[in-house]
Amino acid sequence: MSEAQSQNQFTIGILGGGRGGAGLLSLFGGNRVAKVSFLVDPNASAPGILEAKRLGITTAADFETALLGGYPNFLFNVTGDAALEPRIKERLRGTDTVLVAPGTSRMLVAVLQESAREVRDEVTTVVGGIQKELAESLDASSNIVSRINSIMSNMQMLALNASIEAAKAGVHGRGFTVVADHLGRSVEAVRNLTQEINGVNLNIIEVSKRTESVVEKLR
Repeated sequence: MSEAQSQNQFTIGILGGGRGGAGLLSLFGGNRVAKVSFLVDPNASAPGILEAKRLGITTAADFETALLGGYPNFLFNVTGDAALEPRIKERLRGTDTVLVAPGTSRMLVAVLQESAREVRDEVTTVVGGIQKELAESLDASSNIVSRINSIMSNMQMLALNASIEAAKAGVHGRGFTVVADHLGRSVEAVRNLTQEINGVNLNIIEVSKRTESVVEKLR
């Protein structure tokens, strides 16, 4: 049993860097269960080769060279070259590597891509619903803060008027002084509350941005 298998991870080799190879690479490139060991294509500018290099995956111009680094558990042939099949089978004779034929590879890519598409659509729908709820919560919270600020402004005005009346009345204005003091404390408490609400609103905005980023990555 190989080290990769002992860690419940299978190794994959891909022959062909065209659409089929690039499709397999997109499906398995970041997979924890199946690791792409190498991708082979004689065309150095093939899309699969370029993507493999970007991901740090070994590339080679021919499968003989690629196999020098070790045999993968599965070898996908998506080259479309029928004459290559006998050579590959001969090279793999006596090994544990399973050769996945072109037709099977194309079917697998199509099935996995469709499954991935369905998952993306479902996640996008769920995240979209979350975004809508966040936006509605933010609007409601912003309206509440606006109303609180309006009330706080009126309270500040009342506190100021009470202080003025207390100053005019002198000793007889102690009642106004008490009222002004209570209003002042209430205004400060409300100010602290609105600051907390604004902090929550900022968190809502940040979460909304992150969910939007997730949706963009899924597209």
